[in-house]
Amino acid sequence: MKKIFTLFLVVCSNAVFAQSEKEPDHKSVPQSSAFKLVDISPTLIETPVTPKAFGLGVLQSFESGGSWPQNYSAEFTPYWWALPKNRDAYKFLGIRRHDHPVTKAPVYRSSPFSALKMTNVSIAFLQKDLVPDSAEASQKVFSAGFRTTVIRIYSSAHANKLNDIINGVRSIQAERIAGLVNYPDFIAAGADPVKQAEATKKFARLGTAVDSLKKVIENQMAQKPAFQWDLAGAYATYGIADTAWRTGRVGLWTTASVNLLLNANGERTKQNYLTISAYARYMYDNFASEKNFVTCSNSFDVGGRLSFEFDPLSLGFEAIHRNYTVEGELRSQRMIGFLNYRVGKDLYLNGAFGSDFGMDKSRILALFGLNWGFGNEKLTFND
Repeated sequence: MKKIFTLFLVVCSNAVFAQSEKEPDHKSVPQSSAFKLVDISPTLIETPVTPKAFGLGVLQSFESGGSWPQNYSAEFTPYWWALPKNRDAYKFLGIRRHDHPVTKAPVYRSSPFSALKMTNVSIAFLQKDLVPDSAEASQKVFSAGFRTTVIRIYSSAHANKLNDIINGVRSIQAERIAGLVNYPDFIAAGADPVKQAEATKKFARLGTAVDSLKKVIENQMAQKPAFQWDLAGAYATYGIADTAWRTGRVGLWTTASVNLLLNANGERTKQNYLTISAYARYMYDNFASEKNFVTCSNSFDVGGRLSFEFDPLSLGFEAIHRNYTVEGELRSQRMIGFLNYRVGKDLYLNGAFGSDFGMDKSRILALFGLNWGFGNEKLTFND
């Protein structure tokens, strides 16, 4: 991220709730795994966030020339389309209630595998010269991929704090639903008009208190996990000379990330992070080069990423070393600086500049892209 954990929130009555809806300002549109396989994405290492139901991406490489982008992607998250009503925030985050073995008091814990259901699939159409021969013509490429978070671990206090905040909203909502005449302060005021007026003003402020607490809930749910392990893969086929399509690349990669919240004791309406990631990828490339001949080969990537997120801006540095198993000059590095900016709801600008993979060790990479997200994701708060 940047990218952060985002949702539409619906607080609805469960015997005490009056229905209301909350639309968070922070949403995220991850970069397509289908783009990453063919090295067209601004960053190959990413810490995925909860994906939108549907996303679109447009990317332009400055080396390809032309004023109109030639690279497009689409992403889908099936979870948001299945059982769209009455999704439970506790189940969504994998939070379950347990009784303390000694005090028997309720304790809430989150499952480390709860993010598996948010598996995201993507497709991409692009043009890029991926055949290491003397011809400089680009190939038409179709790619499909997936991405999922296998393990997601929050701090030990995260689930209990979220439950405490939700219970605070429930308590205030219960008083609002009961009405002014049943409000304890109003009843205690008796026939005193001054105390009745004070109780009435205090009761009216309950609505503001609910809105404030719902914002705190949103921030708590948007908090990134302390640790996450992600897995992704993709397949790409190339259009060769516009007459045939052949397998180009197949890849599988993994990322392990630690997210450090920089303002844990300060203002939480905006969350700032330092993220450290380690990355590894295996790839089968049907168009590698060995002694000036095009051949097939396996390759292995190892790298890391350091990023800072100061909402709505995130920036950082990424370095990856690639080693092909065939002899030749394909051993190379990709070292880039990147910048992402959240322009508005579900709209992100991203770019990167640095050195790219390839036999030409001075090859420059410069990319600029846009990502849009679409969907109406809602959750209810039921224990």
